Amino acid sequence: MSKGRSIALKLLIGLVIAASSNILISYWYDTPKLSQLKRNNQHLEMEYDILMEKVRSAEGRLLEIKHRDQFVYRPLLGIDTLDIPQVYAEYNDSRYKDLGAGEYEEDIINGWKSIDVLMRNVYYASRSLDDTQDMAEKKEEFSTVIPAIWPIDRTKLRSVSSLFGMRKHPRYGYWKMHEGVDLAAPKGTPVYATGNAVVTIAGWKPGYGQVIELNHGFGYKTRYGHLSKMYISKGDSVTRGQVIGEVGNTGVSSGSHLHYEVRFRDNTINPVHYFNKDISPESYMELMKQLDETTQK
Repeated sequence: MSKGRSIALKLLIGLVIAASSNILISYWYDTPKLSQLKRNNQHLEMEYDILMEKVRSAEGRLLEIKHRDQFVYRPLLGIDTLDIPQVYAEYNDSRYKDLGAGEYEEDIINGWKSIDVLMRNVYYASRSLDDTQDMAEKKEEFSTVIPAIWPIDRTKLRSVSSLFGMRKHPRYGYWKMHEGVDLAAPKGTPVYATGNAVVTIAGWKPGYGQVIELNHGFGYKTRYGHLSKMYISKGDSVTRGQVIGEVGNTGVSSGSHLHYEVRFRDNTINPVHYFNKDISPESYMELMKQLDETTQK
């Protein structure tokens, strides 16, 4: 073998040994560049964990705010829970398809999904609290319009002749929903507006006879049926306690009485729930006793 070929062979063997050594060293020991990459990955993983912990913490705070809004503020103000169906609609998976690939793809997508849910809940909470604040600012006005007094003088009340709920109709004989209460009183007994309102109906309505409907705002309406006289007209503004008519026996009625309804967002509510707003505890208990006796007849 020539001297030149011998040197080349030695160099080749040296290179092979060096490369093999480098591979073995890289396998067992990190290079400076690889060590830096690992440190960067560890730092990113730590930041991701911190971010997701902040998201979970924010979600918890939002749940507390939502609970207070739904079960404290809104019941105090007498308003329904805000309904925004779009808040609960999930985004299509195509929204996240270009967010990443590889080892951390699942973490990245789950992180974005969590942030999207958080932002929708923030939007809902913001809208709901704005709604609640607006109602709170109108609380003084609300207190004047909500039906909160008796529609007739209780000293003129003979009996609560028919309750709210299903009953056997006194004229037709079949079971039918009774959407108010019947307050038996002498013909001509004054009928009062139970809250500030605007008159939306003042005339004849089948079944009701001569009837008045008041729109109190904030979703509330009241109706006063079977009247003998009406003292107001459609479009008039009335105040709580104002005489708007007289008890009568018009329409489908079996005796002199006032048919009184309370409606909230076009759904009827038991008016008895509003009778205790200007009544002593003793008088309220007496009313409940009378209602029990009426039910048992």
